[in-house]
Amino acid sequence: MIIEKLVVGPLMENSYLVADEETGQGIIIDAGDEPERIVERAEQLGVRVDTLVCTHGHVDHVGAVGPLKRLFGAEFCLHREDEWFLADTSKHGLEFGMHGLENATVDRYIKEGDRIPFGNCHLEVIETPGHSPGSVILLCGGDAFVGDLIFAGSIGRTDLPGGDYGAIIASFENKLLTLPEETRLHPGHGESTTLSIERQYNPFLRGLSPRRSRVRGAGQAR
Repeated sequence: MIIEKLVVGPLMENSYLVADEETGQGIIIDAGDEPERIVERAEQLGVRVDTLVCTHGHVDHVGAVGPLKRLFGAEFCLHREDEWFLADTSKHGLEFGMHGLENATVDRYIKEGDRIPFGNCHLEVIETPGHSPGSVILLCGGDAFVGDLIFAGSIGRTDLPGGDYGAIIASFENKLLTLPEETRLHPGHGESTTLSIERQYNPFLRGLSPRRSRVRGAGQAR
């Protein structure tokens, strides 16, 4: 599997181009800004992009969705609880120096347990509210695209509209911490890490324990 990170926009957001090497079919996770760069990299890698999916609806994660829908002819997937952010994408973008953004429309609502295919692979949707009401993890085998749920050494803000500190703690206990410790975490900002490292060193996870065992897997289509 190909995982290509592009750091885009003034907020240094991580957009991910993820593709099945065998088929060349790919997906864009969190298309935040600089759509031309994303298209150029997909072409360089020979990847066909049919789907755009965002871990949540904040402007720095959805800013490039509108033009990429047209350029790729792709479907846009988002959790229904974060759709309300999209109406203000262009306005909020200006607040952060992101000019010319479009208010994208959702083609497919995603929810817990959904699978989003690309080639012989798929992403599994795990609902993790807290940073925003519709935040999700997108799990593919041992790789988890976690948006702004957690970062290396920190966690996502909960003081923005729709944020909820109690909900984000529950998402850690009920969802994130139930994943295997070797799971690689790819956040919306900063460097990738692993669940094992964050359990050892992230101060926000101290004292938290998984509330259940995870029995489902994800990654290769069946």
